Amino acid sequence: MADIVNRGLSGYNTRWALQALPHVFGPPGAAAAPPPPAAASVGPAPQHVLFATVWFGANDAALLSGPSHSARQHVPVEEYGKNLRQIVSHARAAGVERLVLITPPPVWEAGRKKHQIGRMGEQAADWPLDRTLEGTAPYAREAVAVAQELGTPCLDLQTLLQQEDRWGDQLLVDGLHFTPSGQEKVWQLLRELLSREWPDLSPESLPAQFPAWDAIDLANPAATFGATGAAASGADIGNTGAAPQK
Repeated sequence: MADIVNRGLSGYNTRWALQALPHVFGPPGAAAAPPPPAAASVGPAPQHVLFATVWFGANDAALLSGPSHSARQHVPVEEYGKNLRQIVSHARAAGVERLVLITPPPVWEAGRKKHQIGRMGEQAADWPLDRTLEGTAPYAREAVAVAQELGTPCLDLQTLLQQEDRWGDQLLVDGLHFTPSGQEKVWQLLRELLSREWPDLSPESLPAQFPAWDAIDLANPAATFGATGAAASGADIGNTGAAPQK
């Protein structure tokens, strides 16, 4: 059993994420508690992260030439790569051994323009877009390069999603954020990556946090939950990253 902790930060770029890191993983160098033994007592489990995803780039790639409200999010691609390295280093120092870098998704420009007009009115038809496919691609390539450099798995959504039929209108609701089908596709791709990289993270392989129902002492349930070795402790799946936000 695992708890999924959503650390999605709306609108954040990697520059701001670095400021949030100590509040997520603790100060630099603060190692997390080691994983609990299989025979740990039932009760609150120590911090133990099975894996964490790091998903930034859609906001870093906001164009400086775009509307002022989104241009503030822009981070140069070189700094973006440097920031990713710092995020991975900080997480590893905190005891998170398994990390997955996720690239920003592709931008569907027709949908982004439609969203811009719907939000700002017809006058926005002639405005520059806040994000483009061409502008986001270098950030995806940088995330892939950083992952290779650091020996970290990478889910390259920029490439994989564009292989889907009608990926723009099927997977993206406004050219950037995901439709329900898009969210399902991302989860499918992440599950496939996890099964390749770390087969022991399959749901069937994870230890139970509490006893099976038929292992409970019917006459004295409290005795079951108070007994040492009644069940294994749970673990966390961390999500350290911002879902693509405008």
